[in-house]
Amino acid sequence: MFRTLLALLLAAFLSAGPGWARPPRDDEKQSLLAKVEEFKSAFGANDMGHVFGMMPPRVLDYVATASGASVGELQKQMQAAWADVLKTVTVESFTMDADGAQYRELEDGTPFALLPTETTMSIDKDGHKQRVVARSQTLALLDGSQWYLVRIDEPKQLTVIRKVYPEFENVELPKGTMEALN
Repeated sequence: MFRTLLALLLAAFLSAGPGWARPPRDDEKQSLLAKVEEFKSAFGANDMGHVFGMMPPRVLDYVATASGASVGELQKQMQAAWADVLKTVTVESFTMDADGAQYRELEDGTPFALLPTETTMSIDKDGHKQRVVARSQTLALLDGSQWYLVRIDEPKQLTVIRKVYPEFENVELPKGTMEALN
């Protein structure tokens, strides 16, 4: 009887899969809070090299390979593209709300988080200023023991995430919105 009970318990443990999902531990939550503060500081200082370095290496490798560039070249291209954006766009405010994080779990139990993110910008188009607010969720994903932050408000971004991290294939992720303010 003991052997039968032990066998049933072992079978239940081995077949549990997603049933053994776990919320993020306190140290993981603290690590994410620190990562968000680091991101906000780098973004506020316009340190795009640091910001891009907070993307998952697997994503950077995928995009670099797809574009035929090295990761270093890709980061330089992204910095140049951001500099071009700033010629016509002024970021008025930026918030990423780690306290409002919505923690979820992948099928294998790995935690991830969605962070409410809002950017208010002024866009200069042919001498006419248009203010807009972009509202989205930033995906915080745990790869190993490291948190990485990824924008997911555009279909291309979601496609890359799902190619590099197939465990997100069936995860519904929210779309971003953009609203004109004037």
